[in-house]
Amino acid sequence: MKIKYQLWALVLVFAALCSSCDESSMKSSDFFDSKPQLALADAAAHGDIVKIDELITAGIDVNATGRGGMTALFWALLQQNKKGFAHLLERGANPNIQLTETLGGSDSIVTAGNSAISFAAMHKDVEYLKTALLHGGNSNLINPLRTNTPIYESILALRVENAKALIAAGANLNYQDRDGETPMFVAATTSCYDLVFEMLEAGADPTIKNTWGYTILYPIRNIRTDPQSQQYKWRQKVIDRLKEKGMDVENGK
Repeated sequence: MKIKYQLWALVLVFAALCSSCDESSMKSSDFFDSKPQLALADAAAHGDIVKIDELITAGIDVNATGRGGMTALFWALLQQNKKGFAHLLERGANPNIQLTETLGGSDSIVTAGNSAISFAAMHKDVEYLKTALLHGGNSNLINPLRTNTPIYESILALRVENAKALIAAGANLNYQDRDGETPMFVAATTSCYDLVFEMLEAGADPTIKNTWGYTILYPIRNIRTDPQSQQYKWRQKVIDRLKEKGMDVENGK
């Protein structure tokens, strides 16, 4: 299980780093056949607010989907146009619409089940996520394929500020994915102990067991944290807090 989580974290960190760049091989015309939808996507990608308003006033559905569930909002995020992204949200774009297929090839980071809110959760710029949350983004939206919620994406991408924004927005810290792992358990597997501590303070339950019967004590004891790092200091704070809560850190499962 240790290897599983370390590899999972590395893969998603790589994906998150890639998410800070646009998919240069993708074109809007790959996803939108309708000329009005294509025009809206392009306007959003270029931050052309006037054109966006003209198209919506003319009757274009701001939430119309193209191939694989692609929306103009998701396209604006992929192209990293904060102005277009924010304006679409202001005009009623839904950040919770999920892709129905993986787009852009077998090595694409734009995978089925993703949504603008979950993709924003991985982005290096937390403002995308905060803006989406202010306009109806669901902090507990479940990815039907990975069975996780946006906060998992933030944690595995090592986007601590994003995870904190999701906590503030009401993310369910006791939700369990298909392996029974909570967000706090996953944070411990990536040695994000400052975030683990914050989750404990926010009411996350450290006694929840995963599918194999392990609590958060498993990654704390079995996944190495660099003793010279700040996270090692936070790890000790977490251990102290768990002891205060009555957990047997040395021998508990």
